[in-house]
Amino acid sequence: MAARALCFLLVPAIFVYAVSNVPTIGNDFVFTFFNAYVNTTPPYGVLLLALVSNNNNGTANIVVTSPYPSFKTIRVSVAPHSVLKIPITPESIQDQYPHPNITFHPHIVVEDKGIRLQSDLPVAVYAHAENFDGRSDSFLVIPAVQLGMQYVAVTSTLALFPDMIAVVAYQDNTQITIGTQTVTINALQVASVASLLFKLSGTPISGNKPFGAISGCTCGLDVALACDYEAVMLLPVGAWGTQFTAIPFMYLSKNYYQVVTNTNNTIVSAGGTIVAKLNQGEYRRIQIGTTMVTSNHPILLIQMGEDTGVENNEKGGSFFVQLPSTEKMSNTSVLFQPTGFFESYGMPLFFFLRIVTNLASAGTIQLDGATINALQFKHVPNSNFYYYETATSNTTHSVTTSNPGTQYSVMSYTYGSVAGCGFTCAFNLPVGNPIALTSAQATIQL
Repeated sequence: MAARALCFLLVPAIFVYAVSNVPTIGNDFVFTFFNAYVNTTPPYGVLLLALVSNNNNGTANIVVTSPYPSFKTIRVSVAPHSVLKIPITPESIQDQYPHPNITFHPHIVVEDKGIRLQSDLPVAVYAHAENFDGRSDSFLVIPAVQLGMQYVAVTSTLALFPDMIAVVAYQDNTQITIGTQTVTINALQVASVASLLFKLSGTPISGNKPFGAISGCTCGLDVALACDYEAVMLLPVGAWGTQFTAIPFMYLSKNYYQVVTNTNNTIVSAGGTIVAKLNQGEYRRIQIGTTMVTSNHPILLIQMGEDTGVENNEKGGSFFVQLPSTEKMSNTSVLFQPTGFFESYGMPLFFFLRIVTNLASAGTIQLDGATINALQFKHVPNSNFYYYETATSNTTHSVTTSNPGTQYSVMSYTYGSVAGCGFTCAFNLPVGNPIALTSAQATIQL
């Protein structure tokens, strides 16, 4: 895909983790890129970026490290209230690059390919991988303080290239179990699996210490058989929820979603109608319109991008957006900037914004400084939730509120030619890795 929307969480430069849920910003991050390389058409190669959003009044000093032998430590500064795109090289730092190790029974591959980003001020971080032909996706990097010890993978339900799971350790001697396989890795080592024959969605991932987990597909297919990179940094099981707003992407009356659970006898409903009954390790793809999705046990819900059809000039394609549950909505102000990199097939990029909130808050939210009229919000049926969705431009936009009681989530997504991308920002997550609070902050010397 050719673009990515960058979210900026505007919060004080110093804050205390005194509550159970805190914004997805931090001083310490670990992540990795699983293989995005698809050598089907020229131009060949993959652009890897770490995008750092500094929403403080002061300059944020950043250091990026990795044990990968060919990686050189990066030290940079990010100006106040700005974003910096940091190239991550070489592209061989991708897990199982350039061709995943595919066997009949997927097995764990261990590599020194983890990436750590530290900042002396709290920042938001996004990871972006883009083939030079435009296939790409990105994900919000979950701060180290919000990592967990239990995850469930979400991968493509239809793929030409391998599904992948990649786990990156935050501490030494982290014992990781992916499905039925167990391995012990040290800080910034990556354990990954890749599979074409077996679907990896629903695979449980656990460890004895908090770690990060990324899953998806090197090139997954949507309903129109358009192939694109799909990647998401998974929410820990403890950050899941039981109530979500499901709203189709622009130009679609219905949208596909993927749901996974970690609990037997999980019942998932859409608009009061049961759409899935799941046990641990199972997943389901569902197609629904605008509605509320609820469950009797916590679930992880992924909205899946898709081609919007000939009538819309084949805009959009496969990509993953991880939806926060309604109880994870935030009061945090957001500044975001859709960003285009490589257009494909001569089609320009199209950018969209979605804000979800409740009835009482609908008239208290400002977009670019102007209050959005409450009458412009549309109702999610059989609920107290409303949403505002609009096409926008690839310039900087802000979403703010002066009402301390207002809670909302913000999504920005982009369509290209048979391609797409997007992610949600402005939400809160629980603290799952308190050791990160006491870890030594980076010493930045530029």
